[in-house]
Amino acid sequence: MIDNEDQFSDFEDDEFDSLWQKNINKEVTTVVTKRAIPAQRNLYGEVLPGQKTFYEEVQTSTVFKPTHHKLKSDQLGYYVYPTNFEVREYQYNIVKKALTENVLCAIPTGMGKTFIASTVMLNFFRWSETGKIIFTAPTRPLVAQQIKACLGITGIPYDHSAILLDKSRKNREEIWKEKRVFFTTPQVVENDLKRGVLDPRDIICLIIDEAHRATGSYAYCKLVQFIDRFNSSYRILALTATPGSEITNVQEVVNNLNISKIEIRTEESMDIAKYMKKRYKEKIEVSLTTEIEDIIEQIGIAITPTLQQAVELGIYDDCPPSYINAFVALQKSQQIILNPSLPEGIKWRNYFILQLLNHVGQMMKRIKIYGVITFYKYFQNKHKEFTTKYSLGKSTNKIAASFYYHPMIKTMMDACDKHVKNSNFVSHLKFQHIQEELHNFFIDGRSDSRVIIFTELRDSALEIVKYIDNLNIKTIIPHIFIGQAKGKEGFDEVEYNKKHKPKGRKKAERLKQREEFVALEEEKKKKLEKESAERSARRTFSSEEAQLKGMTQKQQKEVISDFKKGIYNVLVCTSIGEEGLDIGEVDLIICFDTTSSPIKNIQRMGRTGRKRDGKIVLLFASNESKKFEKAMESYYDLQKQIGQNFVLYKDSDRILPKDIEPECIKEFIQVGAENEEINNINDSDEVIRYATQCMNGKKPKKTKSSVYKKEKAASQKRFFMPDNVVTGIISANSLVRKVQVVKDPEIYIPSEHKPKEEFTLLDEIEDELFASQSPQKNDAYTNDVFLSDMPLNLVTSIVSKYDIPKIEPSNFTAFKKQTMTINKLESNSLTDTHELMTIDNVESNKTEKMIENVSLLSDDEEIKSIPKDSFVKVNALELDNKSIERSASKLKDSRMDSTLFKNKFRSSDGLLTKIEKLYFSDNYSPKYTVSIDTIPNLKITTERNYVAHNTHVQKILNIFKKMNENDTQTQIDINRSKCIARGIMGGNINLIDETDCNSSIISNSDISFNMRTSDDSTKLSSTQNEKLNELLDSDSDF
Repeated sequence: MIDNEDQFSDFEDDEFDSLWQKNINKEVTTVVTKRAIPAQRNLYGEVLPGQKTFYEEVQTSTVFKPTHHKLKSDQLGYYVYPTNFEVREYQYNIVKKALTENVLCAIPTGMGKTFIASTVMLNFFRWSETGKIIFTAPTRPLVAQQIKACLGITGIPYDHSAILLDKSRKNREEIWKEKRVFFTTPQVVENDLKRGVLDPRDIICLIIDEAHRATGSYAYCKLVQFIDRFNSSYRILALTATPGSEITNVQEVVNNLNISKIEIRTEESMDIAKYMKKRYKEKIEVSLTTEIEDIIEQIGIAITPTLQQAVELGIYDDCPPSYINAFVALQKSQQIILNPSLPEGIKWRNYFILQLLNHVGQMMKRIKIYGVITFYKYFQNKHKEFTTKYSLGKSTNKIAASFYYHPMIKTMMDACDKHVKNSNFVSHLKFQHIQEELHNFFIDGRSDSRVIIFTELRDSALEIVKYIDNLNIKTIIPHIFIGQAKGKEGFDEVEYNKKHKPKGRKKAERLKQREEFVALEEEKKKKLEKESAERSARRTFSSEEAQLKGMTQKQQKEVISDFKKGIYNVLVCTSIGEEGLDIGEVDLIICFDTTSSPIKNIQRMGRTGRKRDGKIVLLFASNESKKFEKAMESYYDLQKQIGQNFVLYKDSDRILPKDIEPECIKEFIQVGAENEEINNINDSDEVIRYATQCMNGKKPKKTKSSVYKKEKAASQKRFFMPDNVVTGIISANSLVRKVQVVKDPEIYIPSEHKPKEEFTLLDEIEDELFASQSPQKNDAYTNDVFLSDMPLNLVTSIVSKYDIPKIEPSNFTAFKKQTMTINKLESNSLTDTHELMTIDNVESNKTEKMIENVSLLSDDEEIKSIPKDSFVKVNALELDNKSIERSASKLKDSRMDSTLFKNKFRSSDGLLTKIEKLYFSDNYSPKYTVSIDTIPNLKITTERNYVAHNTHVQKILNIFKKMNENDTQTQIDINRSKCIARGIMGGNINLIDETDCNSSIISNSDISFNMRTSDDSTKLSSTQNEKLNELLDSDSDF
């Protein structure tokens, strides 16, 4: 199928709806009402320009028809609610609504979203006979987590379930056809829908986990959009902890997922608070050390001249140097670059000023929130990069030079070098609070518990791990947990100098320079080896290697597994640990920094307090407390807006019949041994492997086994299309409405609405002629078209109309046999040859006469002409064997004069016989038209000669040739003809008297190609001549 993206760009949303309504079971009615509004008027009472006098109210109503899914009528009266776990009121209410509406379920983490999804899946599995139920999650570990939860709750048989996570597409179509419940990612479903492997009409229930991602062009949006083109009768259940950070984000999710109801709960909600474990929040305001304040002051002194210049130019607001905001500077620099009215010199000067302010803003953020070491690592990289380029002349940015070469920067760097070399130096007071919290938690509390520390920067995460390790507390073992991307490498001064440093002019200088570079490379290599050896000797070796190279998925799984086992009991995470991973039960969360996103903050705090009470420690420095309170306040306002119906919902199909209201039956679900076993598996890959083997009907083994080993013939590729759509390749001829002429000239009947009629005489002759010239079909047309080969009713009509001796129906068969005998004798008398035509070598100027009679022979015979007198006027009843032999002999003797293509013709020659001409004149010649028999004008063909056109075609080609050569006389003649033709069509010129016009058949020799006529009937009036000459003399091209 074609991707999407691109092929629907020319259509509006309402145009899509009008197209799709024919293919799905919903009808959308839109009513537009115009309401008058007061407008400003002038003294004369006239409405001023640009004022609108009305506005439009658009009301849309949707009506759903009965679903196309096959439902089990005996099961629709009730739905099953599992009692394997505690029955919670909020879960019960959400499940009831999710069975008949598309629901967005937004409840805190650990409050049983998966249980709600499992119950909905179980009931749609019971209600439908063949409907597909799909559970989608954005990552592989999340899919494994949902498999474990759903199958352990619902007890859905494994032989009806499938896991689609492999990149291989082998037997994918067979899996979609045989199974009913699927656990997969949205990308897999989208690709299989586009390939035609999955029929979108079969989907009856779609579960979407982490639904807040359904914005922009994420796979969730594309998946739902594709299904909506073919199917509107399916249930959507979206799961998330936070629907969005703003009301606009929530509205986008609702629109993309066709949500008709939002069920949102918070920790303070009445029906959920009693099930929530207690989460103790402790907010700690951390002050800045004297070392940090000194560094901030020194940087402020160095950047003040540049900041004052930016304020004077009006490109940045006035503020103290310590309050420079990197994000604001970046936004203003982008606005300057996109401003086309600024001269290039001014534009780039302002850009470099704001770029420096952006870098200083990043330095201020790092020094205030993360400490000296994280700040200094960032500063060193920027300082080294600029000074190296500036010293080589590759950069002439004097604005940045005034900052990096400032004396205060040199003083600050000396102080930072001393701090970094001191192993006991505390980079930020936040580290002391971490030490206190960990000591109190592990020493004075539970030693078997777990702790997660969140921070946004990798450098900060590694610094935290090193600090905890330096505490030398054996019971506290930290490890870093980051993403797969490789860490950013710092500026390589040696490599840059090697590429950009000027080469020496003399050979000795170049050799000396090369030796210096080799020595620097060796020194750099030894330094890296030494650092690697030092890292390997420390307990934090694996964390440091992960920070440099990134963590592979395998390493991430190993760290999580070791964390659950207790090998590591402190996990220092970046944003990767906030959502989507089953990290396990955590009793203490420490947020080293805070974010302005309420979603991130809620997901961080949701990692604790799931099965037992937990504690959350928030470390605030600088303005972090205000940022956190503002983010959480916006989230609470968002919940109020959702509750006050600030969101516009979409209608959804009920699927169940309107007269059925299912009742709840609370039932304990008996879970099989296989489902119980999967609950005891912790590794996500092991869960997927075990479930896959059970779903394939195999006994689980330790080693992985392939899925569907049996090779089957590849099925034909299918494309699922909307209903009532013509598929396949359609010829252009089939799109044309064919019309057959009837007796009444004012009525026509399209061929598709009229029974097929017998071919007329000339149609049959034409078909025979073309078939005889085709090498593939010559054997089907062996001889001439006799009256015996025509339909009986057609022969009878011709005989009666043109005074041909009547042939009785009883004797018609004998007549046909005798005629066929003549043909057979003639065929036997001819030599077997593949020569297609015989052409006499005579000059072409003697060949302008009509061909009147042609004999069509088989491919194995020579093409000959049979005199019309030998068979047209023969009475079939008078033929005997002798006459047949005489006719065959006569045909054989006239072989040399009966070629199809010849250059000498008699006046009576032609393609049609006299009878056929009469029939043609009465039935085929419309009024005011002329039928022409073309005359082939051929020369003998050799390797050097060519077959010439006939005279009339050649004249037409000459006209076009003169037009291409811009021949003046030809252009005048053509323009004059166009004017006369337009005059005739408009009724201004009358060339032919309608009373004297009769249809006629003429030969080519009687046709004249004169562009002008001197006939009285074509003379124009003086007024018409003046208008015509005026047009011809103008420069207008007709």
